[in-house]
Amino acid sequence: MDRRPLATGLALVAVAGILLAWLMIWQAWQDYRLLRSQHQIQIEESVWAMAEQLGVNLSLRSVAAEHILHQAQPGPEQRIPPAMQELIPGLVEITHVTLDSPLIDQPLAAWMPVLRRLHLTNQPYAIEFDPSRRLVYWLIPGRGEGEFWVMLVAEAAISEMIWSYPASGYSWLIEDAGRVRVLARQESGQLIYVDESALNADERERVAVSAPVEGTLWQVRGLIDEGYYEARLGRLILSKALVVAGFVAVLLLAVWVVARMQHANRRLFDRSQRSRESLVEAERRYRDIFQSVGMALCQLDLSELREHLDRLGLRSAEELDAWLEQADSHADLLQRIRVVDANRNTLDLLALQTVSQLEAILQADEPIRKGGARYALMLALINRQERLELETPMRTARGTLRYVWMVMRLPVDVVDYSAVTMSISDITTRRQVELTMIERERFWSGVVKAVPDIVFIKDMQRNDFVFSNRSLAQALGYSEDEEAGFAAGYRDRLVHPDDLEYVLVNRNLQQVLPDEKILDWRLRWRHRDGTWHWFNVRMKVLSRLPDGRVRQLIGIVKNVHQQTLMTERLKTGEQRYRLLAENISDVIWATDDTFQLNYVSPSVKRVLGYEPDFLINHGFVEVVAGTRFNRFMGVLIRELLPKISNPQSAAELWRDGFHRQTTLDCIKADGHKCPVELRVSLMWDPSGRFLGLLGIARDITEQRRIENRLRMAATVFENTTGAIFVTDPAGYIVQVNENFSQITGFGASEVIDQLPTVFASGVHEETFYQSVLAELRREGRWQGEVWQKRKNGEIFPSWAGITAVQDNDGDLVSYVCFFVDISERKASEARIESLAYYDGLTGLPNRALFQERLSSALKVAGRRSEWIAVLFLDLDRFKPINDTMGHAAGDVMLKEVGQRLRECIRESDTVARMGGDEFTMLLVGLGNRDSAMRAGISVAEKVLEQLAPAFVLQEREFFISASIGIALYPQDGKEGSQLLQNADTAMYHAKSAGKDTFQFYQAEMNAHALERLSLENDLRRAVHDDAFTLHFQPQFGCVSGELTGVEALLRWEHPTLGPISPGSFIPVAEEIGLVSALGDWVLDRACRQMAEWHAAGFSQPRMAINVSGRQFAEGQLAERVATVLQRYSLAPACVELELTESILLRDVEETMQTLARLKELGVHIAVDDFGTGYSSLNYLKDFPIDTLKIDRSFIQAMHAGSRDARLAEAIVAMGRSLQLMVIAEGVETAEQLELLRSFGCDEVQGFYLGKPMTAEDLQRRHLRPS
Repeated sequence: MDRRPLATGLALVAVAGILLAWLMIWQAWQDYRLLRSQHQIQIEESVWAMAEQLGVNLSLRSVAAEHILHQAQPGPEQRIPPAMQELIPGLVEITHVTLDSPLIDQPLAAWMPVLRRLHLTNQPYAIEFDPSRRLVYWLIPGRGEGEFWVMLVAEAAISEMIWSYPASGYSWLIEDAGRVRVLARQESGQLIYVDESALNADERERVAVSAPVEGTLWQVRGLIDEGYYEARLGRLILSKALVVAGFVAVLLLAVWVVARMQHANRRLFDRSQRSRESLVEAERRYRDIFQSVGMALCQLDLSELREHLDRLGLRSAEELDAWLEQADSHADLLQRIRVVDANRNTLDLLALQTVSQLEAILQADEPIRKGGARYALMLALINRQERLELETPMRTARGTLRYVWMVMRLPVDVVDYSAVTMSISDITTRRQVELTMIERERFWSGVVKAVPDIVFIKDMQRNDFVFSNRSLAQALGYSEDEEAGFAAGYRDRLVHPDDLEYVLVNRNLQQVLPDEKILDWRLRWRHRDGTWHWFNVRMKVLSRLPDGRVRQLIGIVKNVHQQTLMTERLKTGEQRYRLLAENISDVIWATDDTFQLNYVSPSVKRVLGYEPDFLINHGFVEVVAGTRFNRFMGVLIRELLPKISNPQSAAELWRDGFHRQTTLDCIKADGHKCPVELRVSLMWDPSGRFLGLLGIARDITEQRRIENRLRMAATVFENTTGAIFVTDPAGYIVQVNENFSQITGFGASEVIDQLPTVFASGVHEETFYQSVLAELRREGRWQGEVWQKRKNGEIFPSWAGITAVQDNDGDLVSYVCFFVDISERKASEARIESLAYYDGLTGLPNRALFQERLSSALKVAGRRSEWIAVLFLDLDRFKPINDTMGHAAGDVMLKEVGQRLRECIRESDTVARMGGDEFTMLLVGLGNRDSAMRAGISVAEKVLEQLAPAFVLQEREFFISASIGIALYPQDGKEGSQLLQNADTAMYHAKSAGKDTFQFYQAEMNAHALERLSLENDLRRAVHDDAFTLHFQPQFGCVSGELTGVEALLRWEHPTLGPISPGSFIPVAEEIGLVSALGDWVLDRACRQMAEWHAAGFSQPRMAINVSGRQFAEGQLAERVATVLQRYSLAPACVELELTESILLRDVEETMQTLARLKELGVHIAVDDFGTGYSSLNYLKDFPIDTLKIDRSFIQAMHAGSRDARLAEAIVAMGRSLQLMVIAEGVETAEQLELLRSFGCDEVQGFYLGKPMTAEDLQRRHLRPS
């Protein structure tokens, strides 16, 4: 017998057995891993659910317990409330503690650390076991600050809070992590309490997951049953071993059969046939399992796909995204997804016939979409995920869209990717339900958002709005950005102050609002434009907490601003019309559509004395005198009946209106007769239906009385002897009488609708008419003398009166003007006044008129706080002339003196002859003392000048002068006689001083004038005596520090007063005309000094000389400068003339000519005090200027960074840009000098560098020989 086939068969059997054994072992291991993973997930979910359930239960019971304890407030000796026993059956004891309670100081209290932890963490509860008493301390915070409740509970009470179910392959226990002891275990679906100190090492090894219980130091631990996984693995290995053993046995049997068939082929064939059938049956069984399972399954070969992804070097989602964007086609990647097999459920689900169709769907040549199923699969392969779950839509072969849930467990080893199982669940129905819910939610959300009002849900526990379809801030006109800047409580800050208390009351009502009640109120919020808008708020309970308190409220905020305003307007209108009807002086009555009286206004009581109800019941028959009313109403009703019964006629009446009017007499309740005017119209509703008659009856008693008075007034108007004309409020003439035409010559047609200015004389100034109008407005009447003009142009005086006529409401109706011609009376008065108030010789006012005018002027000055000057004048040397030449010659001289004196005063002033050769002058309207003194001096000087020329008498010349005394009001007296007396006294002092002069009364009043006069005299004398001197202030280069020039400064040493500042005597010199002479003196002396220095061998480069405005304006300045330069043989370049900006800008054309002539000479021109005048930049461009001199006001206030420093720097920069030299005066500190150097200033002068000094000092200190 040949043994080789048998050996070969045995070898093959051994190899197959080994391979099958490894395959079974691998499959058993994979099943074991899957079982263990699913089992651990089950344990984890169960344990966490148990911990969460226990935490939620403890939290809810803690909240409920706090509420019960807060309501019950049990004392230390009171029993436990029944509600607490029902809520926590194992409750043994309750203790109320606070942070300052004596119990806190007990060091051995087991719950003390827990209480402190609870106080710090603000948790709803905390639990601690007492191992000595086997009880639980359950702590919950109270509502007060630092208030807590400590409950002692039996351990068994905890079991009622946990629902325990039997577990498969694991158990769980509750462990106190703080004390490291086991509190309870689960056994057979029950919670068993044990007295264990801690988990042993074996149990800790079996712990699969731990979950903490919120608010405690407990944790729920899930323990895998001891040997559970080993037993399951053993069973798996045993089953696989049996398969392997069976398979090997079959193979051995087959080999044995083959060996046996060497002798009996038939027997061996039968045996091998049965073996093949057995294999087919095994495959069929596995396939039946694959096909008959209750879900869609398919096997994928992903090995090529993973290898290809590895070859591409894709390691992250970013790299995958970049590759997908760069790749032209994804087909090469998709072709590597292969479907090995798919059960019938998969094919039916997708309406496919073959597995290849499924593979074609997965390999469809479409771009891989980010977020799609194929993208998720590739990302899972790249990230080496163990499990892939995703939801994706798939379209079946019939085009039906289905939503499927795919679950795929990816192996660890690459070799296992050739058969990856994927389960597919159809979730289309669930997805459709979700979409329906989403669509429904979107629909109702759109409905709520479309509601124009604000719909909101308020959480009462958090006092916050959890939902609102629109913002209140936007409803108030604020933008989203403005709303984002609001704080959370902006609604209360925008509430009207008057509504804030109302809001707080309603907020309290929200806490106790019943379910069936709607809370409704109105309030005002401030709009963005500052106005207050009305809103209506309606709220209702939406949900409650388990303890019955309100949890959420739903409400609507509606903008009722316009509605509220309309309602208020309607109420106001109704009230207005009701008050109008009740308070109007007219009687209003109305009928219904059958002409039956149904309303009479309450005003009938005041007008006729009857009650409205009496007239409604009895009609007007009782109160109307005669039959006039009945006839009127009868005709009216007969006219209306056919029209209102015809719709077309009624419509025309409604459109065109209907009014009738009559007058009648009524009998008052007191029996007096009352004339009444009655107006009747029709009432219609908005649809045009006739409602009845509306009548208004007015008492016209006063009207008739006025008509009678008007008739009498018209008679007086036409028959009075004076002229009368009437104007409307605007002043236009509406009526004149006959005498008006006789006096003025104007006919009525010529002046009606004209202003009274047609006959105005033009004599009066505008202020006169303004004063007349002012008194008319103030007093309502005016009278006085007015000059009028007749039609022929003749002007005549009249005495006029104007009265403003007003109606009962005080409104202006017209003006009534009356005037009479007083020409003859005025002529008589003028003759009398001339004799009484004027001097017959000179025609000047006499003593009486002067005293009267003086008295009036004093009153006016007192009201206006003005000053008055009184001059008393006496002619010098008049008496010898009058005695020698006779009184006739004297009278001629007095007349001419009067004429000359008139020329010395204003038109508003007065000059009078007091008698003989004495005259007085009254100067009025002077603002202050200085003005009064200047006016007195000016007039006195004019008088002396006017009297200085000769008087020709009898062909001979005579010369006279005057002595004048001046007194001022109020300083020298407040009475006229006192002023005249003081002026007379001053006049005598002037005579004693040498005549031909004037003096002020009292040294106290005229001290300044006397001082000025003295200063003027001394100044004139100093000019005449050459009493002035020159001082010189050096000028230096700003950088080099070398002397560049000097400025000549005028000084005056008064013989008695000492040195006098130029600021004191230069203005005086300008006023009295000496400044030009002083300027010429300075020019001459400065040039002479310059020539002396040159002659002595000293080099003095430049002399700066100031030129006054008077000197410049007089002209010929260039000629005078040339004369002086020629006189001392000086080069023109040595002289620099300093002019101010104001001088340059007085007459630009003349200035240009003068400066041009000066430049022709060769002298330098400098602008002094630059920056203090107008500083017009035009003259810098147009005028031939060499130097800008910055005013000392900028330099003295200058420091680093100051505004003056920046201005000085700008002037320097501007001068340099215009190629002008810039010099700064007034340098007094080193800082100022350094700043000017930094600015680039050319030259400087000031006290810091050198004070003004005499020529000798300057020569000694600063000048150097040539």
